Amino acid sequence: MFLMRTRSWNNNSLLLILCLTGLYLQTNGIMVLIPHDVVSATVDESVILSVEYRCNGVPTIRWKQLSAWGMKNIITWEPDNYQNISESYEDRIQEFRNGSIQLSNVQLYDAGCYVVTVTDKEGSSRDGVIVLNVNEPVDKDLNFVVVAATILLTISIVLMFFLWVCNQSVKLCKKKRRAQNKLLQIWNYHHFNVA
Repeated sequence: MFLMRTRSWNNNSLLLILCLTGLYLQTNGIMVLIPHDVVSATVDESVILSVEYRCNGVPTIRWKQLSAWGMKNIITWEPDNYQNISESYEDRIQEFRNGSIQLSNVQLYDAGCYVVTVTDKEGSSRDGVIVLNVNEPVDKDLNFVVVAATILLTISIVLMFFLWVCNQSVKLCKKKRRAQNKLLQIWNYHHFNVA
């Protein structure tokens, strides 16, 4: 799993960078725009990796994942023409006409860098990169804590009740012993005083 640091940019700096990048990409015939270069998701959720492109003609769009285990092909397609989805992503990928993809049922191994490549008919291409961070759901840990606390609370209540019952039994035994001792004293008094 990758540990990523994010930097906070003010809106003016980000806008300037996007404009300069857009001008550079437009001069080469293809423009690739990544609205969110860092995306976070939780396990079992769906996430959209957004991209927008401009180019002359119908492009070929290719997505790959770069993770700790290497580079994996995800999907290659031409809008309204053909698509080739990697077998490991077959039931989890949905592509959109603008080049974006939706990844369903996200798992921890899906974390990493996603590279989108837009290629025009002349063979020119541009890349965009999105970093996907995948987090484990907090509620699993929270559920464990709640269940453990409930069990401990139940055990402590049962133990406190058991101690209370034991204490009441000891008090009752002491009362009975005192009553028996008092009766024995009375009986001894009458028995020895009468004789």
